[in-house]
Amino acid sequence: MAVYEGDQNTMMNVTADPNNVKWTSIPSSDEFGSYQISDFGGYRDPSLVGLYSLNQSGLVILDATTTPNGGPISTAGLYIAQCQNNDNRTGAKLLVVREF
Repeated sequence: MAVYEGDQNTMMNVTADPNNVKWTSIPSSDEFGSYQISDFGGYRDPSLVGLYSLNQSGLVILDATTTPNGGPISTAGLYIAQCQNNDNRTGAKLLVVREF
């Protein structure tokens, strides 16, 4: 999915109870790091709360960024979702484009 830098409320769809989905990000600003956004049972990383929101439709990326802005990582990158009752993982890449 491609969005412009600064776009708000970008949705990564996984229709499920947010407490039953684990979300992980590998951001473009730290391609060697993996950041767990949420875990089964409702845990959310407090350092990433300002970047993401969860609801019944999936993960909401509050502000599309190419550099860490308001948090420790950029929101551009690879997102991985896994439902609690399934070992399969689903991935999606968020490409953030700067306007000049």
